[in-house]
Amino acid sequence: MPRFTLCALALALFVVVPAWGAPTPSRDDVLAAIRTFEVNASGAAGAGASEAVAKASNTILKFSLESDAVVVDLGTDAVTWCDVKKGLADLPNSGERGLLLAAYLSGSVRTQLDSGKQDANPLPGWTAMLRVYRNLKMREGIRIPEAEALLARQAAGSLEAYAAEAAKRSHDHLRREYGEPDAPTQVLTASARP
Repeated sequence: MPRFTLCALALALFVVVPAWGAPTPSRDDVLAAIRTFEVNASGAAGAGASEAVAKASNTILKFSLESDAVVVDLGTDAVTWCDVKKGLADLPNSGERGLLLAAYLSGSVRTQLDSGKQDANPLPGWTAMLRVYRNLKMREGIRIPEAEALLARQAAGSLEAYAAEAAKRSHDHLRREYGEPDAPTQVLTASARP
């Protein structure tokens, strides 16, 4: 299967998601989509793999954004290879980066659904992403520096500790940005002003 086709479809996932009007996928639907993604994202599958990856990626993305069953950290500390606020189009290897984002989401979602517990720790997502990245690197010869850095930490045995640090940095950033989770918010109205 041509690399361009697989990566272009993965990138298209983050540009236009046709299923936005549909209800949030069920737990069973997203787990089936994750299995489909894992089988087809390596590029080793035959004809139709690109379409299967795109459809599975759409389901995984929709579930990760809309379901209350999971929380996924999409901040710069967790998703180092792309800035989801700015998008992927201007980055080198943008299609591959989109595919890695879908792999990250699939790992994060699967782990949380399997455990029955919400956990924004990026480690399960990174592990799934690195599996896909190694395959892309071997097959296509691509090199994404941010993924290489995580791969080096994995090889050194420090990825788990780094994930805990990244989760803490992300949590601290959210606290600075939005305040303490239990802090009451005071709404100022015209009648409340002195």
